[in-house]
Amino acid sequence: MKKILLIFASFAMLSFLRSSLVIAADVNWDAVPANTVNFFYTGVASWEFLTSNDHGVGRVPVVKKKKTCRECHISKDGTFDIQVPEITKGSLTMKASRKSFEPNPIPNKPAMIDAMFQVTYDSDYVYVRMQWNSAGKSWNSADDDKNDKPDRVAIQMNLSNAEFSKFGCFIACHNDQNSMPDSPSKDKVAKHPYYAKLKRDDVRLYAFYSRNDGWSSLKDNKAIDELLTGDGLIDLWTANFKGKNTEFLDQWILEDRKEDHKDIEGSGNWNDGKYTVIFKRKLNTGDNKDVPIKDGSTVTIGIAIHDDKAKLRQHYVSFPMIIGFGAKGFINATKIK
Repeated sequence: MKKILLIFASFAMLSFLRSSLVIAADVNWDAVPANTVNFFYTGVASWEFLTSNDHGVGRVPVVKKKKTCRECHISKDGTFDIQVPEITKGSLTMKASRKSFEPNPIPNKPAMIDAMFQVTYDSDYVYVRMQWNSAGKSWNSADDDKNDKPDRVAIQMNLSNAEFSKFGCFIACHNDQNSMPDSPSKDKVAKHPYYAKLKRDDVRLYAFYSRNDGWSSLKDNKAIDELLTGDGLIDLWTANFKGKNTEFLDQWILEDRKEDHKDIEGSGNWNDGKYTVIFKRKLNTGDNKDVPIKDGSTVTIGIAIHDDKAKLRQHYVSFPMIIGFGAKGFINATKIK
């Protein structure tokens, strides 16, 4: 029996390595420009924070959709003006309520991290490669505690929504989500008609425009369908690192965070103090839950990195970035033959 299990495990490992090598070999990454993307710790900052008096003078350009996060918080010389070290330590408070940006600070957690970001495409597929320094906790110790979350990276993508293009991931982050300050009780969520059908007791990511007012007031199916066929869809690509294995999830966000078809492939590993992950997906999958990509177009993305087995909200985010595919973007994808 032990011999059979050993053979099976060896076969599974060889299959994983073969898949990883095939995907990694699809692209000569040395020929693709590398971009440095800054990630910062947000604490409990949410969409409600951005649009409230707690944001101070920053509330107005958000509500009126006048400026992007980047325009307000990064100067022309590249200076980043958010007090992230103070957020991470739990010492910074919000303007009006004086509530802490981080009520449960993590000792010695870095305030910011940088990641290398590369994107390329050919006539059929888009490829994204990311790399960042990490202790590799999930890779080097199996995620056997059900309360832990694996180290992971998640890329949100949208075509043309005005709020997402300016404010990125924040439009799907809310005070009433699981682990956030105003998260409702599990019992209350479980009894709500929408969540009861799903047999769920937690509130996950949702686009603010899918609600009338807060987690429990979902818009009707007709309105959701109109958002889905319009500009409301947020595509979500996720890679979870789990003890020498990388799990890829094809997801999407609108009224909830949901699983989709298995349209995302990839490879990932931790080595020499760095995580490396490669995503691969067809430019157009034909699935209306996937954002289509074509030559001459742009998409906007926002990225979250969960590191050191950070639980739920305790992660880093990027500002939204426009990716150009044969068109001008903040980052321009490289086309390969």
